[in-house]
Amino acid sequence: MKSKKLIELWKYDCEHCKEVRPILEELEKMGFFFERLNAEEPQGHKMARLYAHQIAQNSKKLGYPLGFLYTPTFINPSTKNVLAFENRAPTKEELIDLNKN
Repeated sequence: MKSKKLIELWKYDCEHCKEVRPILEELEKMGFFFERLNAEEPQGHKMARLYAHQIAQNSKKLGYPLGFLYTPTFINPSTKNVLAFENRAPTKEELIDLNKN
């Protein structure tokens, strides 16, 4: 089976991060792998900076204010596509679509 890796940037106080957890567990059973990084810790900061342009483009596309990291943020490292919303968690279908090359 092809690797299905996505990066997740999350925060402790994020209600949407908690909300998406059961979906991630279900996707992991389907063969997905999530590199989970706390956006408030050094590795998470580093990843957010690495994908800052793509994160900003996602926010701009959705009409959200720039310069803010909405959590959870999911990144496909192969395509560099980003998925994050201001006021909700992504759906299972959206995460599966993010994985597509």
